[in-house]
Amino acid sequence: MATTSSSGDAPPPPGSNSLPTPPAPSAAATTATAALTTTTTHDEPTTDSSSVKAAVDPSLSEPSPPEQTKDEPSRKRSRVGDGTDKEETVHSEEDMSDTLQPFTALPFYGDHKRAISAFSFAPSSSASLGNNGGMSLSSNDGHAQVLCASSSADGCAKVWDITKNLSDAQNTDTTKDIPVESATSSSSTPTTTRLDPKLSLFGHNRGINDVAWSPTAAYIATASDDKTLRLWSAETGDAFVEFRGHTNFVFSCRFNPQSNLLVSGSFDETVKLWDVRCGECVATLPAHSNPVTGVDFNRDGTCIVSGSYDGLVRIWDTATGECLKTVYAEGNPPVGGVRFSPNGRFVLSGTLDSKLRLYDVSGGRERGSFGNEYRRLHNNRPQPRGGKCSKTYAGHKNSKFCAFSAFLSANPKRQCVVSGSEDGKVHLYDLQSRMIRQTLEGHHDAVLAVDAHDSLELIGSGGMANDKSVRFWAPAKVDT
Repeated sequence: MATTSSSGDAPPPPGSNSLPTPPAPSAAATTATAALTTTTTHDEPTTDSSSVKAAVDPSLSEPSPPEQTKDEPSRKRSRVGDGTDKEETVHSEEDMSDTLQPFTALPFYGDHKRAISAFSFAPSSSASLGNNGGMSLSSNDGHAQVLCASSSADGCAKVWDITKNLSDAQNTDTTKDIPVESATSSSSTPTTTRLDPKLSLFGHNRGINDVAWSPTAAYIATASDDKTLRLWSAETGDAFVEFRGHTNFVFSCRFNPQSNLLVSGSFDETVKLWDVRCGECVATLPAHSNPVTGVDFNRDGTCIVSGSYDGLVRIWDTATGECLKTVYAEGNPPVGGVRFSPNGRFVLSGTLDSKLRLYDVSGGRERGSFGNEYRRLHNNRPQPRGGKCSKTYAGHKNSKFCAFSAFLSANPKRQCVVSGSEDGKVHLYDLQSRMIRQTLEGHHDAVLAVDAHDSLELIGSGGMANDKSVRFWAPAKVDT
């Protein structure tokens, strides 16, 4: 798929249907994070030890009835998965390292008027880790801005600047008001500060399901139940482009690393590619036989992953629209979300059987009897081969709604998969052992929106209708 480039120095006025060419992403934004070598477990099928790398990248409306109807808000669509896995997963909790402090709730929060549907940190390459895995806001100029965005069923997306709040928390012993009950569980009822958003983005006339940052953090995209996507300035909040073409709720969206393409997944069962500059749809993939619940680009933008209620995870060639691979879990449980690992070799898939699975999708094409039948029906073309499940993470609760997950890797000593859960907790799984390292308690309803910062040990989460808060988590202060 070829795209053309254009140039422009000043942003168009709000509401115009054009956009200046996004600035070229930095080397840090377009270069893959180096894979982190680790060991594999013995009781779960994996690829050979030389090929299993840490798939971590510090760079993932209201609840509805169980039936998939065409006129209800989509992000919290209820659907019970009945799939099972033969793999034995590890549920025991891992002892925390003596050098690592457990995560605890930070003394500030944001909120919306209705359930939080998505949360995302802005990409950053300037922040760094402090001693012992603590937070450090230092950068070359001494000021690393920490931005994040949340979206809600209230039809509004908000941008939060938490730089000063983090700095204040770093200089304050946050554990005084926030008791840590154990090494693996953190609950809190602290005295907290309500944040004022930097920006409030209004324009959609129905709930927003997803929010995504461009790799340069200059733009924000939102996907809504009003069947459109919108592009916003992350600096001014101006609406630049409206993307129209889906015929049902738009559920998920992501930018490619070059910031010139936007991919979206919809309840109309398609995946669409959009030209960011003008809002035109440049490709439509008839991707699935049920609503598409998650999409993502790999590290160089050459591939797209999509997940669906049909239980399938598919990898697509961005340029040709060809399906390269299809993977699914035993029992075919509905897929609630997908995301690529930083090296592009793995895909993390969340399914409605309360499991997360890490698939190695780096192999070749499928072969065998099914492949032969595919060749017969498709002019001798080889069938895309499915990837192998390398890890399964279980312990959270996710059987009704589509929950996000994320990779936490800012600290090499604590590489985790972060998951939302319908029990109101945030679960941190050790990436390699699959054990639960910690559960974070503080929300008063299901937590479906989670993300981890790409260069700080910092987690954000959002609660559903009985909570409506955006909360932040970081390791307890370490005295040095």
